[in-house]
Amino acid sequence: MIVIQVVPKGDRDVYKMLRSKVIHEATTWYWSNKAKTRLKHVRSEGYIEVDSANGVLVARVYPRERSDLFYLSEKFIGRLVAWFEEDMAAINIQFVPDPKRRKKR
Repeated sequence: MIVIQVVPKGDRDVYKMLRSKVIHEATTWYWSNKAKTRLKHVRSEGYIEVDSANGVLVARVYPRERSDLFYLSEKFIGRLVAWFEEDMAAINIQFVPDPKRRKKR
């Protein structure tokens, strides 16, 4: 799994900016739940779980297929840069081992 952290400049809240941008302007991204925490791309079966921690955006990429990991990460980071380049101080990427699934009995 990939975890992406977006650190804003100053006292901005990147999650609120992203939420507004996806609702009002995005054409290929949409929220798939009412809480607006699950972000989906029209050309991928996976999703990105989005949360906020003191203005820092924390996004966890959950691909349906292994090839979607690259696709979702690339599209998401590209959109963040295109939309919020002036508002971001850093984008941090962490590679976290996938949780082990239990085998059925």
